[in-house]
Amino acid sequence: MEQETQSKKVLEPLEKAKLALRLVSNPDFEKLIDEYVSGKDYDEHSVQYFKHQIAIQQKLQSETGKLLSTSGQIISAVVSALANGIKSQADEANRDQSV
Repeated sequence: MEQETQSKKVLEPLEKAKLALRLVSNPDFEKLIDEYVSGKDYDEHSVQYFKHQIAIQQKLQSETGKLLSTSGQIISAVVSALANGIKSQADEANRDQSV
């Protein structure tokens, strides 16, 4: 018996890029992708792969935001420590000159 294979459409790179721009910050991206491909005979594997790519991109954006926030806190702490050190040295120098 010969197995009939029917070729299904895959999400093309340009098509994925356009969709990704709209979906990358949307928490309901899976639903929107499903609506986009509904009834258009897309290969399920390529659709699932695209959903996975968007999920990874969202995770990267979230983690990048956390990293930037943490970096800002570290820089603020370092600058504050340096300022306090410089102030302490200036106060000590002023005391030494007063004596």
